[in-house]
Parts: sequence; C-alpha cells; structure tokens
Amino acid sequence: MKIEYKFFSFLAAFARKFQRVASYHYLAAENDFYARKFSVELDKSLSPIPREFINSYSKRWKPLSKTIRTIHLENAYRFSGNYHLDIVPSNIYFSVIEPALNNRSFAVSYEDKARIDWINGSEHVPAIFIRNINGVYYGSNQEKNPRDQIDLHHLLKDELEVVVKKSIEAHGGKGVTFFTKGLDDNFRNGKGDLLSLDYLEKELKQDFIIQKYVEQHEYYKKLNPSSLNTFRVMTYRSVKDNQIHILCSFLRIGAPGSRIDNCAKGGVCLCLKQDGHFAEWGLKEGGVKINALNGFPPFAEMKQPYKIKEIWETAKKIAARHVYSRLIAFDMTVDKNGKVIHVETNTSDIGMEGIQYVIGPMFHRFTDEVIDYCKEKLKSTSFYQLHES
Repeated sequence: MKIEYKFFSFLAAFARKFQRVASYHYLAAENDFYARKFSVELDKSLSPIPREFINSYSKRWKPLSKTIRTIHLENAYRFSGNYHLDIVPSNIYFSVIEPALNNRSFAVSYEDKARIDWINGSEHVPAIFIRNINGVYYGSNQEKNPRDQIDLHHLLKDELEVVVKKSIEAHGGKGVTFFTKGLDDNFRNGKGDLLSLDYLEKELKQDFIIQKYVEQHEYYKKLNPSSLNTFRVMTYRSVKDNQIHILCSFLRIGAPGSRIDNCAKGGVCLCLKQDGHFAEWGLKEGGVKINALNGFPPFAEMKQPYKIKEIWETAKKIAARHVYSRLIAFDMTVDKNGKVIHVETNTSDIGMEGIQYVIGPMFHRFTDEVIDYCKEKLKSTSFYQLHES
C-alpha cells in the first residue's frame, strides 16, 4: 500500500507539473503562430536583419533557452524599421520569464473578477450586484446571500444596463454579455434572453457576476462610443529594489459598432510612450499600421490621453497589494465623471507580442535585471521547476 501511494503521488505531481509546462509551451507556440500570420502583412521590402545581429541576439537570450525564436524581432523590424537585442522571444517570455516573476499558485487566484473589489479595494471597481463564487452567492460585504432571498428587480432598479461576466478562466472579452432594461423593466441581452438567476445558472453554471455598466468619459467615448475603450497597463515590481514601475501601456479601441475593445475583433491598439503620449503608429489585426483615427489628428500630434497619469498611479497602488506577482496587466478606463475605473487584473498568460512591434522591448531599461534574475532562478531550480509553483 505504501509503494502504491508513493507511485500515485509521483504520477500526480508529474501530471501537475507536465500540465503547467505544456500550458506555457502551448502559449508560446500559439503566440508564434499568430505572429507569423501577423507578419504576412508587414513590409517585406526591408533588407534582412544582419546575420551578425541575429547571432548577437541569440547569444543575448541563450542563457534562458536553447531555442531562440526570432519572429518577434523580425516583426518589430518590419513594423517600425528598427531591431533591438532586447526584444523578448515569446517562448522565453511564456516558458521562463513569466513563471519566474509570478508565482502561479497564487497569481491566478488574484484574477478572480468576483473578488476584484475584495482583493484590490472597492474605490475604483464598478459595483457588483450579484457574485456567484463556486456555486454560492455572496454580497458585497462577503456575507452569504441565500438564493431564494435575491431580488434582481430590486438590486437593478436604478440601472439601465448591466454587464454579465464569467469571473474566472475568461480573457479577451469572452464570457461577457450586456443586458439592457426594456419597457417592461426586465433586462434582456441582444438575443432577447431574459436576465434571471435561472438563466445565468443554465448558461454559466457558476462563477459569474452581474456588474454595473460603466459609461466612459466623453474623451474616450469619442474614439468609439459602442465599446468600453480600456487601457492595458503593465506594472513591474523590480527584482532589484522591489519598487513598482509602469512597464508599458496601450489603449484598446473597439471596432465601430462593437461592444468590446478587443483588437483581434477589428479594434485598434494605441501604444503609449514612456512620457504618456501616443506612439506614432497604431496597430490593427493582421499587422495593419494606422497613424490616425477618422476625424482625429495623427497620433503623434495628440496630447496625452485624459487622466493617464492618474491611471498609472492607480495601477501602481493596486499592484502593491499583489506581492506574489511582479508582472501584472491591469485593464483600466475613466468613467463619465472622470473617475479612474479598475476593470480587470491579469497575472498570468499575459500577452506581450504587439507591444514590442510598436514601442520596442517589453522590459526596456529593466531587461538586464530580468534576464539576470531568471538566470539565477534557473541555476537554483532548473527550467521545469520554475513551473512547480
């Protein structure tokens, strides 16, 4: 019996580790696949990157992986005309850097949309009217809400529109539905489905929320009124001084008529430079470059986006709560009253490809310390042990 226990214990531990390693490899492969699709539309007239530079690039990143993928280096070059040794290879980012910087065992739990206000403070989070966590309903003060005592009509009486979301294991706008109040005071989605607990439990089973709809500030509404246009703000807690820095930011604007701001669904991403102004080029799906939106001046001539400095400071303040994650991506916006809104927290599987095409290396002045930190991690734990957490 003791031998049997040890055998199955070994298999279980191996399976958990294998799943995590395979997941990171899958993300790297998926990222590489889309990067190659992206490259089809980019400038092919440029001369190839010099072989000497490719050799130096491989030498730069070799300590972190035997395989060095150059697709992001090539895409960045074709998009901007520049190439840089610090462009992060996607396989190294997903397989080494993110697992080294973020303890996944804790990190994923902090993404829970049903507890976003409990974890990060409620000051910047839109009101959550209903939260189902592991099949149980809870109120805003973390008290259990008996299902038969929940009155949706009363809870939503002052709302004209609400948002329903899956609270875990959903990214990129998946699992998000909008419900609008009709003349009969009932809420229905675009398909005509009536909002009720029965409907939510049938469609989403468990782990979902009903949240207040955010009406964005006029500045962002003008860019595209149909979608909630949000900033992706990436923070980095330095491995040297443990101070939190803004790593990079970009504004996602939905396609005309779209309810979501996903760039892969026809939207556009506008990256910000370190000084808070827009970069010269915006990025659309398929590698399409644009330098202005219809009816607006070129991005390079636009002023800093409204309240960007406050958005950054809020992101840094929230990031201070996340001691197990050095790298975090926050989704943020500004509501109609000028209040900074915290929409979502991302601590795992954070996309990084398009940022580097527009504004260069993801970690810029922190690249050396990140590489050195990961090298030391690999010395003491090995590549596969990075994924045990």
